[in-house]
Amino acid sequence: MLPILPMGTIVTVCMLIGLLVATPYALNKRLKPLPRLVAIIIGSAVLLGGAWNTFWHGIQNLTNSWGLAALFSGLFMMLTGLYILRFDALPSLLQKIRSLVLLGLLGWFLVYAIKIASL
Repeated sequence: MLPILPMGTIVTVCMLIGLLVATPYALNKRLKPLPRLVAIIIGSAVLLGGAWNTFWHGIQNLTNSWGLAALFSGLFMMLTGLYILRFDALPSLLQKIRSLVLLGLLGWFLVYAIKIASL
């Protein structure tokens, strides 16, 4: 039987993958786009991880700190997933704040990673 990974670990890995894929495009707008299938797979995984974090764990646990962390980190993950999937189709406001969103996601990734490492 396969070991079951804690959801926090899965979400943290989704954050890291989202950051590794989306950040180079925020820093260098002349990069070639990802192959469409790769963008769909990675962007969807990050988006779905963020949706789970926000709408499942976050909404159900608003009275504790990890519930709030899930809510807010999930929002950053969903935006990052959208950046990977279809950056050019997003409203200009969301395009303009991409660097701030990625910086916020980096902050949440560090919170999760440090906590997991300390367990």
